[in-house]
This record gives sequence, C-alpha cells and structure tokens, in this order.
Amino acid sequence: MSDAKQWIIKLHKDGRGYSTITSVRNVIKPAFQMAYDEDIIRKNPFDFKLSDVIPNNTQKRVAMTNKEQKIWMDFIKNDKTYCKYYDEFVVLLQTGLRVSEFCGLTMSDIDFKKRTIKVDHQLIREATGKYYIEKTKTKNGVRYLPMTDDVYRSLKNIVNNRPKLKTEMIIDGYSRFILLDKNLNPKIALHIENEMRWAMKKYKKLYPNVVLPHITPHVFRNTFCTNMANAGMEVKTLQYLMGHSDVSVTLNVYTLLHHFIIIYVRI
Repeated sequence: MSDAKQWIIKLHKDGRGYSTITSVRNVIKPAFQMAYDEDIIRKNPFDFKLSDVIPNNTQKRVAMTNKEQKIWMDFIKNDKTYCKYYDEFVVLLQTGLRVSEFCGLTMSDIDFKKRTIKVDHQLIREATGKYYIEKTKTKNGVRYLPMTDDVYRSLKNIVNNRPKLKTEMIIDGYSRFILLDKNLNPKIALHIENEMRWAMKKYKKLYPNVVLPHITPHVFRNTFCTNMANAGMEVKTLQYLMGHSDVSVTLNVYTLLHHFIIIYVRI
C-alpha cells in the first residue's frame, strides 16, 4: 500500500489533477480487487481514501435546479435591458455548448433544414485584441448537435436580427460569425460572461430574498449536462453532446434528436 500511495503522490507532483488521478485509481483498484478475490494477492494496495493521500482541489460543479432555471430565464426574458440576450442564453442552456464554441459559430455551421449545429472550432481573443480560431479540445469535440424547438427559434432570432455587414471579418478562414458585439465584431466569451454578470447584479438588487447560484456560461453547461443525466440520457450519448474525450460512439442527428425529444418531455 505504501508503494501505491507513493505512486499516487508522484502523479500529483507531476501535475495530474485530482479528478484525473481519481479516474486512474478507479480503473486500477477493481483490477487489484479481482486479484485479491482470486487469492493472488493478500490485500488490495489501492484500498485507501484518496483524499488522505493528496489534497482534493477540485471545484464543486454548480448546476441550477429546474426552479432556478425558470426564475432566471423568466427574469431575463421580461427585463427591458437584458431581454436582448435571452436567445443567447436559451442556446447555451439547451445545447451544453462551451461559450467559446458558441461564439465561434458561423452561418455555415447552422443548418435550419436539418436542425443541426456543427461544432468543430472555438473563437478566442487574446489580451492584445487579436482574434484566432482554436480547434476543439479533442477530436471528439467535433460533433453535430440537434436543435430543440426552443434552440431553433432562438437561433432563427439571432440570425434574423444580425446586422448585415458590407465587409465580414475573416479569422483564420472563418467568417460570418452569428454573434456580433456593439462594434459589429465577433462576440467572445468575455462578452457573454459580462452579460450574465451584469444581469446577475441587477437581479440581486431587485430580488435580494430569492437567492440564485452565481450564474456563468459554464454553470449553464453544467446545468445542461445535469438535466440530461437526471432525465436518463445514456452516458455515451451525453458524452458525445458535451464533446468529451472518452467517447467512442457513432450517432446520427435523428438518433440525437430522438434522445432530445424524450429527455425534454421528461424534464
């Protein structure tokens, strides 16, 4: 067991995160348990509490409850100042997109006939103001997301209300981004984070007794994932939709849309 603990400590010192080490241990521990059950070894060397060996520095994932989602989205929809961001929030909340993926969407990534959203890149802006395109974190980040009716309507609103530009900015070969800021440049994650932060500040001032969690684009993503999992979506399907790396499954858009319909009916 001392050898096993030393190896865990080494992984931690080498920069592996607590969640990564937990995943590794969750694979190894059952293998040694099987060896123990077959009397090959006398004791399972990985049968110890991980947090007793290395610090648990993971942050708790915050997800909104159904009630909190309704309170927040109703507030945004009915507020004279922030209602203009309602459609953006609907898309983020009902697709699980990373905010930089959402900002990177172009007109060619949206297929209203097939009701699909192609996700294969992210839009980033450096502190210097330079824009660039970054591919998804893993090869499994490339995916096609089906649109719910709400997402379909919100994307239609975003596209229809998008100003017509004489000259479109081209960033690493991509152009006609669907989200534009007040200067008619492509929106970035910081813009949407600020929209939520300012809206949250106003909400707290108006409704100090109705407490909501601190809302960010990542909280929306966590909420989407939690909603799908709680409603019984298969793990592999959910991994695909989230663009996670540990998924090996082929799903067509009709299968995904079928999953979406069932899940949202349950919700």
